[in-house]
Amino acid sequence: MALCPKCHGILNFWNIKAECPYCGVNIPNYDWEATLDADAAKAEISWVKFRKFTGNFKSAVFGNPLRIVRFICTFLPLVTLILPLANYTMNLPFINESASDFTLLDFSMNTLLSVNWGSLLGLISAETLGSPVAMLIFSILLIYLAIVFGVLNFVFVLLKAPSLKAGANIVLCILSTLCFAVSGVLFSVSVSQIGATSAAFINGSVQFGLFVGIALFALNVILNTVVNMGFKKQRLQQAEN
Repeated sequence: MALCPKCHGILNFWNIKAECPYCGVNIPNYDWEATLDADAAKAEISWVKFRKFTGNFKSAVFGNPLRIVRFICTFLPLVTLILPLANYTMNLPFINESASDFTLLDFSMNTLLSVNWGSLLGLISAETLGSPVAMLIFSILLIYLAIVFGVLNFVFVLLKAPSLKAGANIVLCILSTLCFAVSGVLFSVSVSQIGATSAAFINGSVQFGLFVGIALFALNVILNTVVNMGFKKQRLQQAEN
């Protein structure tokens, strides 16, 4: 139910005229100057928010050389997709081909599809091989998880730029670093334990690509930490202004 803006009289649906039936004021034009001023104030506030949004985004990503380096280094860990993370040989009836270097890209496009995962997962229930096979599979999953965290790091660089925050980026890069490090440990332990059994179907060792991945994600942790300190100071300055 509508009310007259001046006398607050109740306007029924049959009151279709522009004038109020009680006080005669022209309702659409009532206090139009104040309405215009309010609309102008809203437009100015929206413009200020937009300028702050774009200004913060530009500052967070390209504001100084350190932030530019941080943005570039966000992509560097992706090089681990093509670097050898491990060197291995396998001898199993459900592996169609053997490989010498484990690169995530090659494994995803070739070996991942040629492995009979049902038979491999069945080894987890074996008394002797169960634990090391589980560690081997988990070490591979951790590498994929590290890459997922790395991609999310880039996404959050963009999402958090307008608010001048990098806490989520620090957490994601720490998780990626840990995933790479733990993956290397699990791979080495699992291969060693499998090699000590009579069914030694795999042998190998970690390669330099794994250490490059750890170093690059650790670098991102440091860069995001330093940049986040600058963000905090910048937010305080904006609050004071």
